[in-house]
Amino acid sequence: MAFPSTTRYLIIGAGVHGLSTAYHLALQLKARNQGRGEDILVLEKTAQGAGASGIACGVVRNNYFQPAMRELMAHNVDVWESDPEAYSYHPVGYMQISPESMHADVATIAEQQKEIGYESVFVEGRKESSNYMKTIVHDWQAQGITSVLHEKRGGYANNTGTVHGLAGKAEAEGVRIMTGVMVQGFESGNGSSAASVSTGSIDSISPTDTTNTMPVLAMYMMAGPTIMRTALRSFVARDIRSPVRFAWK
Repeated sequence: MAFPSTTRYLIIGAGVHGLSTAYHLALQLKARNQGRGEDILVLEKTAQGAGASGIACGVVRNNYFQPAMRELMAHNVDVWESDPEAYSYHPVGYMQISPESMHADVATIAEQQKEIGYESVFVEGRKESSNYMKTIVHDWQAQGITSVLHEKRGGYANNTGTVHGLAGKAEAEGVRIMTGVMVQGFESGNGSSAASVSTGSIDSISPTDTTNTMPVLAMYMMAGPTIMRTALRSFVARDIRSPVRFAWK
């Protein structure tokens, strides 16, 4: 692929966040008749998933103590379940098996899950917890357990498989993904912006010239395919139409 001179949308980083952003942005542009995947360029300094995405544990769950996360994480699980093969997702459920010191907090999480209709089983009591675990692991012997929160949804994903699956989905929508390109910074002034990049070996980066253009949209998101989809609405609404130019050596 020849290095492009302009792009409408620039996304830096080809990990789970960047690739999911690219994929869902492409879908939104097409759905709103505001553009297409070919308008999006993803730049990655090394390889897809070479950063944190490549070493993530891959757990998919709705087991967070912050109430604001509850519905967001439920939506997150919806997206994982929408294409488990592409996302390398294994819906085996998730369990939090806790001592008494965590009982009250876990009970709060269980109640919040119940309120939004997220399927889970909450078991309380030392004997009850032990008996429940023995229905799953017949020789269960752990002591001091007084509660079990068993999420029937959720599970885990193979991190590199997820990254490549997202890349495939994005590219199928026309998104361009280029590796071996380091973004060194941005310059702006007089209502214009430019990205400064280098190609080739990242061990021998040399300064590059920049060309001033109209604003650049550089995206990064929180975690998982779902959050990109939800948070993207505020970004897409900006409808930045001007091109971005790149300079490189």
